[in-house]
Amino acid sequence: MAAPSRTLLSELPKGHEFSPPPFDLTRAYLDAYASATRDTSTVYDDAGLAPPLAVATRALGALLDEIELPPGSLHTGQEIEMRTGVPASAKLTLSARVAQRSKRGGMIIAVLQFDVTANDGAEPVLTGRTTVIMPQEQESEA
Repeated sequence: MAAPSRTLLSELPKGHEFSPPPFDLTRAYLDAYASATRDTSTVYDDAGLAPPLAVATRALGALLDEIELPPGSLHTGQEIEMRTGVPASAKLTLSARVAQRSKRGGMIIAVLQFDVTANDGAEPVLTGRTTVIMPQEQESEA
């Protein structure tokens, strides 16, 4: 079975909203995150919480399940604000939108703004912005 097609971020207008399905933080994901970052601290495990950047990477991974970055894309900026601790086994929901989009010198600059809620909560546990610069698709000459 073929994977569902994703929309190119470069084709989305300012204001486009994303609502990927909810996703889980799992022990396996958190262990893989700790291994990949070589984080041996037990401070989050001891508190039963997920590391803030593990929450952010899991959320952005869910967003990348929805969109595709064109070849030559550069992730040029990231801001996150962790508002409260997130339980290590939380069900997360991401909402995101294209907050800014501009064209300069054959490149598209897109800023995605996102909020993450946990366990069907109303208030975000994490908010953030990510900036991506990508080549503007050239029209083929006939």
